[in-house]
Amino acid sequence: MEPLLPSLRNRKRYIAVEVISDAPVQRNAFIASVSQTGCAVLGDVGFAGCGISVLGFENNVGIIKCKHTSVTQAIGVLAFMTMIDGQKVIVQTLGVSGTVKGAETKFLQKRGN
Repeated sequence: MEPLLPSLRNRKRYIAVEVISDAPVQRNAFIASVSQTGCAVLGDVGFAGCGISVLGFENNVGIIKCKHTSVTQAIGVLAFMTMIDGQKVIVQTLGVSGTVKGAETKFLQKRGN
């Protein structure tokens, strides 16, 4: 099977996020909460169509990947997240970038992480 041409591939966007909570949030709990909230808000088909996935999450900051047409839906899913592992949280969107490196340098390194 031949790989897709670059013009036929889905373009991606990377969303830098910060989780504000009293205690540190574990990576697996964050991933589970993103998928659970995404399915509840967008439905199974809508969540799958957005292509939302967690690339990295450490020290309550991370990067979320999604399709370029689904950025607003992905940010909406993150805004609806209020509980992770039984503790109240606020998920703050730091910014959106077209590359992982851009998201790290523009939004995460400014914070000192």
